[in-house]
Amino acid sequence: MSIDIDNRKVLIIGAGSTGLALAQGLKMKGIPFTVYDRDASPEARERNWSFGLHWGIEPLRGLVPAHIYAQLEAAQVDPHIDLDDPVTNRMPLHNGATGDLIMDIQFAKIYRLRRDKFRAMLLTDLADAEVQWGKELANITYSPDGAIVTATFTDGTSDTGAILIGADGAHSKTRTLLLGSEKAKVTPIGFASTMCFTRHTRERALFLRAPPHHPLYQAGPHPDGYSAWLGLQNGEDKDHPENWVFFQFISYPEPRDEINTRTDEELVRHVKDLARGFADPWRSAFEWMSDGTPVWYSKLRNWDPSLPGHRWENQRGRVTLAGDAAHPMTFQRGQGVNHAVLDAGRVCEALGAVWGGLTVEGREGAVKGFEEEMVRRSGEEVRASEANSVLLHDWSRLVGVRE
Repeated sequence: MSIDIDNRKVLIIGAGSTGLALAQGLKMKGIPFTVYDRDASPEARERNWSFGLHWGIEPLRGLVPAHIYAQLEAAQVDPHIDLDDPVTNRMPLHNGATGDLIMDIQFAKIYRLRRDKFRAMLLTDLADAEVQWGKELANITYSPDGAIVTATFTDGTSDTGAILIGADGAHSKTRTLLLGSEKAKVTPIGFASTMCFTRHTRERALFLRAPPHHPLYQAGPHPDGYSAWLGLQNGEDKDHPENWVFFQFISYPEPRDEINTRTDEELVRHVKDLARGFADPWRSAFEWMSDGTPVWYSKLRNWDPSLPGHRWENQRGRVTLAGDAAHPMTFQRGQGVNHAVLDAGRVCEALGAVWGGLTVEGREGAVKGFEEEMVRRSGEEVRASEANSVLLHDWSRLVGVRE
């Protein structure tokens, strides 16, 4: 059955990396879309973070025009970094207690990106009408004939299209509407972390990035079962290190069902106590942070789309999930954004192949093919990322793997 041309539009829920990469890819193919995001504006969230784009570079190149792709270097945590320097394209793993190098994880090329800058890059050339802010999803309904889907928002407005793609993050409302709150809940894996951003004096900031420390990031699993990270978040102002912003955390074992009741001040004391057992740069980075530093607590969680009970009904190809909405994973392996960008590329390929003469049957087959590959691939990655997070907190196994 043919889908009326007036309804041939893609509804994207979520204006994060997945949703905006998808929007850019659809725009390149001439497929109409509207992105809806619950935030009031792109700047509404104070919290920012960074991530590594490595094998996802090529999928991204296929999703965006050349003049947008050219902005990628400027979206890095340090836009002045030399990408041809072999040091830049490795991630060192050190013994957190001694500082001794355990191994270097090598990349052909890696961009360490700021989320806010990457998101701004992906908003380039998207019209105001194509990205709607302040739109929180309330419900999804489907026409009886199998042709269209309607998204209703909490402000009472709605929109109709041929397919709705939930790209609304780890705690996806789309996923909850498809599966119910219990089945859609992310699952704790037995660890938590305390995270923060810090600034330091010129001398201290230079020390944290000077050899033997990596200029961008370093990870430090500790023999006592903890794991630390120190990374640059904002190094734009190369001449004023006192303006650099660092992102740091220590993760630690915690029962899956434990509910955090610590205040921010207690979290700071706890993480500073843990850091005293670490070598530099982590020990100093935490020692130098003030007792009033804003921090946030994060329990490590994931959601495997390949598990029994986690497969959603796609309503003949009218609704699906992508990115963290489909496969939230723990972060230490650094795979999330790469799979998200690949998801966006695969959705664009699938829809582009059937969009010209769009039928219910063609869309259904396209979405089925996308989901089968994505669920298998990302399910494997969710499990691999969990295993990696567990390994970084199990010193005897980590050393055994290394040997």
